[in-house]
Amino acid sequence: MHNSKYKYVSIVSAVTVLLLLALYMWMTYRSVTKDITERAGNQLTWAMFYEGYTRADIVTKDDTLSLPEARGNISLASSVEGINDALSKDYHSEISLDTVAIYVDSLLSVAEINRNFTVLELDASGNIIRKNNDNNSSWSIMTHPVSIRRDQSKSIQLALNNPYPELAQKLSPLFLLSAFILGFFAIIIVQLLRFITEQEQMAELRNDFSYAMVHDMKSPLSSIIMGAHFLHSGKVDDKPQIKEKYYTIIEEEAEHLLALVNKLLTISKLENKKLILNKWDINIEPIIADLIDKAKAKADKPLEIVTDLKIKNVLADEQYLTEAIANLLDNAIKYSKDEIKIKISTIDTDKNVLLKVRDNGIGITKEEQQIIFDKFGRAAIHEKNRKGGVSGFGLGLNYVDQVMQAHGGKVTVSSEKDKYSEFTLYIPKNV
Repeated sequence: MHNSKYKYVSIVSAVTVLLLLALYMWMTYRSVTKDITERAGNQLTWAMFYEGYTRADIVTKDDTLSLPEARGNISLASSVEGINDALSKDYHSEISLDTVAIYVDSLLSVAEINRNFTVLELDASGNIIRKNNDNNSSWSIMTHPVSIRRDQSKSIQLALNNPYPELAQKLSPLFLLSAFILGFFAIIIVQLLRFITEQEQMAELRNDFSYAMVHDMKSPLSSIIMGAHFLHSGKVDDKPQIKEKYYTIIEEEAEHLLALVNKLLTISKLENKKLILNKWDINIEPIIADLIDKAKAKADKPLEIVTDLKIKNVLADEQYLTEAIANLLDNAIKYSKDEIKIKISTIDTDKNVLLKVRDNGIGITKEEQQIIFDKFGRAAIHEKNRKGGVSGFGLGLNYVDQVMQAHGGKVTVSSEKDKYSEFTLYIPKNV
């Protein structure tokens, strides 16, 4: 539940950051665009002033040009408006877009603004009356219109047809930084979501593992309690054979629980690198022979175990290697068919001695092979296995994996469903 909240908070945070970053980039783009259009608009006003002044000098023939009353404060734009209004009414002389374009081109060059532009003449509704070229498009950036009539019935506007190189030059550092921040943040969010998901899966596996563990511990505990109850009741005091049977049951189940606890403690020590191995040169032939005798004594099915030990001496901790082999042998018997055939062999390589345990059992799917060595891996498939008549919660293979890692080696599995499973221990030759 908490992990789900963290996931939602992470997603909302990511979306919020993206929106804020997008808003910041958009506002910056608008600001840069406004700066370019304002600078270009200033150049347009000066170009119109030069054009109007030159045209007035020609058409008035030294007459005094009387400007109409200004609408507001005297400014360059107001002068441009008055000159063009007077020339149009008194001398029927209209502004020359081509001449304005010549002046604009020079001024934009000095201002270092892209000179691909179009000069537009607009009516009061903003519709285009005429223009000096057809280069403008819907992608063009427009300057603020400059009026050429006191009644504002006409105005001149500049269309910057390709301002994007300048925009890119000014915005590229911001975009690159934003992209870097966005990528970095995205990586953090993805890793966080992955971590939360893994924690959820791990919590679920732990719950399954705990349930499976408690479920499997319940049986020997029940046997111990039941045996102790009968012995305490005195009902079997005069029946020594039955009494001995209950003592044996209690002892075996107690040893089973003790072995389980010891295995858990050993795995914990191995995981925390607190277990010190006592590695020395040992002969594994008598160890394997003893394990085979014990396996045959406990087997309730026809059991055949053959060995092919090309290498009999290995450098290992006898106690933990013995337990690792015992776990593999126990698994081979547990996940078997009606008739059990197991082969134990060793192979010599340059750096390792390979000890293989192969069976003819039910096999392991590709999916299960990915998790069977995990501490909680078997918990994920525990219920399915129990329905198939198999008990246990899979500490054995994790124990084997931990022991082999502590030896500096590893354990691998090769299997085909309903045909065989083969586990290989890689036992290093050097310390």
